Amino acid sequence: MLMNARAQQDLAGYRTGNYTGVNGVFSNPANIANSRYRWDVNLLGLNASVGNNQAQFKLGDLGKTFDGDKLTDQLFGANAGKTSGLVNVAIHLPSVMISVGPKMAFAFTSRARVLGNVTDMDGQLVDQIRNIDETSNLPYTISSNGNMRVNVSGWTEYGLSFAREAFTKGPHYFKAGGTVKYLSGIGNMNLHLGNFKGTIDKDLIQQDGYLTNTSAKVGLASSGVNVSDFDASQLTETSGHGVGLDLGVVYEYRPAESKGYLFKVGVAVLDLGRLKFTKDMTRSAGYNLNIPASDRFYLSQLNGVSLDDYKATLDQYPQYFAPDGTNSETSYKVSLPTTMQINVDYHLQDHFYVNANVQLALAKGTTKPYNGQYYSGFTLTPRYEGRKFGFYLPLSYNGLTKFNAGTSFRAGPLYLGSGSVLTALMGNSKQADVFIGFRFGQLYKKTK
Repeated sequence: MLMNARAQQDLAGYRTGNYTGVNGVFSNPANIANSRYRWDVNLLGLNASVGNNQAQFKLGDLGKTFDGDKLTDQLFGANAGKTSGLVNVAIHLPSVMISVGPKMAFAFTSRARVLGNVTDMDGQLVDQIRNIDETSNLPYTISSNGNMRVNVSGWTEYGLSFAREAFTKGPHYFKAGGTVKYLSGIGNMNLHLGNFKGTIDKDLIQQDGYLTNTSAKVGLASSGVNVSDFDASQLTETSGHGVGLDLGVVYEYRPAESKGYLFKVGVAVLDLGRLKFTKDMTRSAGYNLNIPASDRFYLSQLNGVSLDDYKATLDQYPQYFAPDGTNSETSYKVSLPTTMQINVDYHLQDHFYVNANVQLALAKGTTKPYNGQYYSGFTLTPRYEGRKFGFYLPLSYNGLTKFNAGTSFRAGPLYLGSGSVLTALMGNSKQADVFIGFRFGQLYKKTK
């Protein structure tokens, strides 16, 4: 399905323009060939976004919305269904692009990235566990054939890009490019519950909730950063490595009477590859959960237990949590959140353009719960752009957060924006995102 995987665009709006410089490689590596710039340097940038399918917020009430208890009530309330969410952060570190004549260009890029997914969590189950002392809707029985999962990955990447003109004949112009990336893993943590079937109830004498008549496949794995005993030095340690690849092509139609292109079409496949993480055996395990109808597993036994300490705690109850033999491997491979991007850009008149972009998620976490994924969607972006200033109006729709409207601009070395700020002003946004960065470069004298 088109709308089942990526919620937010990185650098929403701004990424569609012709004056992105070295940042253009992140949406299609072919973009840097025949660039507007002789050279371009990105000093530093930040793109951060969070989205979900349950909680809404208003821009003026961000503080109240992200209050822990209120946000959790919206995400996992009594009326919530399956809850899914996405956290996506990219820190754009110093990067440089150099044009070698009019036909080809090179770039070196560096980024630090964090991707987190919550997928198909049963909201009512979480609500019953959280509010066991207050709820009156017990017993609560769930029978799921799906895979509830949570995963977070962090890594840095260093990319070398090359792009050049591939073919030109009359008004038809083609260019192609690619980026090879070295991936250094910071950490990965994941938890999943498969085929969860069971009943939660409350012991009125002990005033404690419990699970009974319950079965499931339980898996948890960790590598790198220890959340419960965090130290900043962990961020400089490597717990995994890998190689990534981006590939892209662009076609432009350049009629003789037109200045530049009339329209262009780009296709790119981004984030091919995977990271091999070293498993922390003290925090990783796989279990067959089986609690008979005659037994009770009291939820208070998990009170105050961090995710890093779950294995040590669950190992204390082998009668319910039986090791399934899947934890023998000392490493595991996490795929990058691969996407295909299809982009059409039309030059309306003078400095006015309109851009249509489709992003399709090719990586799924259904069978491999440690894999992260984005959310597919469609974005329409009218824009005004000149050599020193650009204004963009991204309008998007996706399966996770539905419709969003935002705005972004470029002024000299500064680029800034959000893909959802206008929706948030109206008070019905299910995502929050922002980006900001600083770059500079030398433009060619004549517009291409």
